[in-house]
Amino acid sequence: MKILIAGTGDTAVHLAKMLSREDQDVVVMGKEKEPLQELDARYNLLTHEGSPVRPSHLRAAGVAGCKLFVAVTPFENHNIVSAQLAKWLGAARTLARIDNAELLADDARARMSALGVDEMVYPELLAAQEIRQSLCHPWLRGIYPLHSGSITAGAVRIAAGAPVAGTRLRDFDKTRYGIHICAIKREGNTLIPGGNDTIGTNDIVYFTAAPDADEAELMALCGKKPLQVRRVMITGAGKMTEAVAKLIEHDYAVTVVDPDRALCDKLAAECDKVTVVCADYRDVDVLREEGLRQCDALIALGDSAEKNIVCSMVGRSMGVPLTIAQIEDIQYFSEADNLNIDVVVNKKLLTSSTIYQMIIDTYINSPRCMAFEAAEVAEIVARDNSLITRRQVKDLDLDRSMTIAAVVHNGEGSLVDGNTRIAPGDHVVVFCLQGHLKRIQKFFS
Repeated sequence: MKILIAGTGDTAVHLAKMLSREDQDVVVMGKEKEPLQELDARYNLLTHEGSPVRPSHLRAAGVAGCKLFVAVTPFENHNIVSAQLAKWLGAARTLARIDNAELLADDARARMSALGVDEMVYPELLAAQEIRQSLCHPWLRGIYPLHSGSITAGAVRIAAGAPVAGTRLRDFDKTRYGIHICAIKREGNTLIPGGNDTIGTNDIVYFTAAPDADEAELMALCGKKPLQVRRVMITGAGKMTEAVAKLIEHDYAVTVVDPDRALCDKLAAECDKVTVVCADYRDVDVLREEGLRQCDALIALGDSAEKNIVCSMVGRSMGVPLTIAQIEDIQYFSEADNLNIDVVVNKKLLTSSTIYQMIIDTYINSPRCMAFEAAEVAEIVARDNSLITRRQVKDLDLDRSMTIAAVVHNGEGSLVDGNTRIAPGDHVVVFCLQGHLKRIQKFFS
């Protein structure tokens, strides 16, 4: 598939990196030469210097023959105009990053499609949805329903003293607990574990769970305590906060703290159920006075990673059970892990991962890319006489880059073991390291 990406920011770079691993025919275009040269040197892709809002530059970049045009520059108007031009010049499908949630309404979406913009992605909404999921399932690092909830993929950090810590996978009774451990992230590295690997304290464990899995039992197994979130404090009152507040204001008691009067007035006008405090959230006394100690969750959405990390540390020191931080600088991710911030949100990675899922869905059904880890989970339908149906799972000769985690047969989800035999038409949940999704196809062809 030939894909033309307009933009050279973090979103474009991360997306291009993932696609180049899947051996897609990727061209990245932008107006600045230096980032293009760096991309060209590091990844298996082509670059083109030019403006995406100039038809002659789009033609020179090969837009007429591309299956997908993706516009992820920092400017919404450039993205929309370039997507329209790309469609006019022959691109089969177009996608634009936007900054306006109103464009996602059904009537607006239909109008934009008629004008040549087939798909739109709003980063703030993606991040807000991720945050809402974290508030609903505070003991998890992430949750990914598959096949209408028949199987659930999730991620959890193993707490100190957890019963499962120190257990070898071959000794783990997945039948009793109803989960299959698919991947482990340890000290920044993600691996698909084997039977001799051991679950350690502070590991982030990715798993699939059967519908009958007992959430309370899983929580105790991982050393987590039950938490029902009722009160939430958000530091920062920008666009991200507005998107989050609109999603959660009817479900939680929300307080927002920010020193910018204009931002506070705007947020108060948009979200009438939210308490908005105009004060400096970097002042510990302010946070204490506004009731941070009584909050169940602190969501740090300030304008810098440093401020959000510090706010999360303050929240943890005051006994807040759940901390969520927006960190746009990828270099700080490891620090966030070391400081035990529960959930990290990055709009750019969420956006690139969402677009990646849309692209890969053209040849693999229902992929889910975990934005912060080097792993992916996909739901793939087994075809008649495909290799995946000819043998039991233990005889498929899978390499260490992938594992078959679950299967949905006649609408019912279940975990797999070595003796499982997959039937044609089954929906198979496969967990793999990034860049290996295309390799999996040989088992399903």
